[in-house]
Amino acid sequence: MKNEPLFKYIAVAGLSAVILAFASAAHAADPDGKEITRTGTYTTSQGGSGTASSVTTRSQGVVSRQGSWTNAAGGKGTWQTQANWNKSAGTATLSGSATRPNGATTSWQGTATRTAPGSISEKGTITTAAGKQATFTSTDTRAAPGSWDKQETITTAAGKTIDRTVDTTVANGKGSRTVTTTLPDGNTVTREGSFTQTVAPLPAPAPTP
Repeated sequence: MKNEPLFKYIAVAGLSAVILAFASAAHAADPDGKEITRTGTYTTSQGGSGTASSVTTRSQGVVSRQGSWTNAAGGKGTWQTQANWNKSAGTATLSGSATRPNGATTSWQGTATRTAPGSISEKGTITTAAGKQATFTSTDTRAAPGSWDKQETITTAAGKTIDRTVDTTVANGKGSRTVTTTLPDGNTVTREGSFTQTVAPLPAPAPTP
């Protein structure tokens, strides 16, 4: 398929840990001192499938995530992200990277701003494994308690535009996420993920000797 390389690039390039639909969002109003663990499965409209897991921690305004996925062929990828929030200003710096099963790594960096209660805007740059750069902008909106809708646009180094929508719902320890990607030629690809989620307090720090 002609667009397969581009879609694979987009699949690892998205911010806020939407990779493979198991990252939890980094929202300025979320409480500190929590650890969120997600495990589940995903399928794609191109016939792909696999499993994924992630752990998110938040402490003193720093949101750190790391996760991995394994596709149906047994290939494993990993990813990590970090957001440093200034709660009083409602802004954050973002960074992250993802390594596909073939060893190729894509990285990104940017900023986030809480533009209104329940709404966050992000923008930044993506650097591919080949060294090319793209830009992204997005808006993440709380549609209801436990439900977030994200609209994202990525502009490639060649000036082509990829649009994505990400719909996430979590309730009673279970969640789902649908990612719809529209490629420059108008073709659409979807990913469906379902997961279980546990939330626990962070372990208390060790006492200072």
